Amino acid sequence: MKNLVKEKSYAASTEVLKVLLNYEEMLEDNLHDYVMELKTKLDLTQQAVENFRNEASRMSADFETFRSNPLSSFALIRHQQKDWHKWALFMKQKIGEAHIAYAQHLRSKLPTAVDLQDANRNIELLIKYYQLSPKELAEGTLLQYSQPDSALSSLDCYALGMFNYVQKEYLKSEVWFNISLSLYDTSQKDKYNVYNFSEKNLHKWLGVLLVRRREHTLGMWHLNQALDIIDYDDEMVSMAIIREHCSAGFRRPTHLHCRYNNFMTPFLRIAPLKMEELSLDPLILLYHKAIYNSEIESLLNRSLNLNPPLAHEEQLSPLRDLDQTIKERVVDMSGLNMDHSEVFHLNNDDIGVGFHLEEDELLETADRPRNRIAGVLFYVRIFSF
Repeated sequence: MKNLVKEKSYAASTEVLKVLLNYEEMLEDNLHDYVMELKTKLDLTQQAVENFRNEASRMSADFETFRSNPLSSFALIRHQQKDWHKWALFMKQKIGEAHIAYAQHLRSKLPTAVDLQDANRNIELLIKYYQLSPKELAEGTLLQYSQPDSALSSLDCYALGMFNYVQKEYLKSEVWFNISLSLYDTSQKDKYNVYNFSEKNLHKWLGVLLVRRREHTLGMWHLNQALDIIDYDDEMVSMAIIREHCSAGFRRPTHLHCRYNNFMTPFLRIAPLKMEELSLDPLILLYHKAIYNSEIESLLNRSLNLNPPLAHEEQLSPLRDLDQTIKERVVDMSGLNMDHSEVFHLNNDDIGVGFHLEEDELLETADRPRNRIAGVLFYVRIFSF
């Protein structure tokens, strides 16, 4: 097994790189044959369309002669009853299945994700050892000697950015993403789509990184360029958005605001929540009418079945069957992923006793650590602050 791994370590061996060039030629030939097969079908189809249109134009131009000639009408009826059915079958035929299978077969011989990580790491070591500029390296300049043929593409720089991001080298990652953005060629957009790569990918990750280091205005600008591809379940994206709105040190208004939250999730664009800022540092928000009367009634009715009813504060009682809609509303308010959140609890303060700050009285476990990101309280009865 060790020999096999060492033999396939393309990034660590210049000799083995020759094998990659052979595979590259084989794949290029295979793709060329695939294109020729596509072209053959396309040429045949274009010729047929041209012939059909010419025949139809001839019939329409001299319709009286066409109508009086039984041979012409027979030819049209036979053509439409037989030929178009055959063309429908021809259009359904899959092209290049043998070429696709061959390309899949060669995949097992190509570099692995480990090889790509090694190659990424070698580039970073090269930059560090020779004190090179990533921008110059991307342009193909090595030790003040320009080699344009070895310049990196936008996709290459994006891969280096993602490698450094995974390694938590966020500043290096940001540099590579910016270089990738500067090299992005909009005329190649269709080709980039094949690789599931777009300019919006770069904006998304630049936005996350910039907000992370408190460049909130520029970071949110980048995120706004990628709204339609942002995954709001992505922990880093959600935290970036929350940090932007929690950044009291960055932007401290002269007074607190009341506004509609229509930015946290796509759903809020059509059904915004009324939000009031109670504090900016730490961030404390009050959402008005965030829970419906019918939901409150359902909660209180369930509490009557607990033992004892409406448990005191020190006896928190879990409501594991709380409506999914309330859980989804918490996602809308916070932007956080609730998959690993705790169950909701019902809390009842003694009558006549003033409200005091909540304390985390739940036991700490591996699945439920104390380092909470946020806490949510729903008040189901009238309460005076």
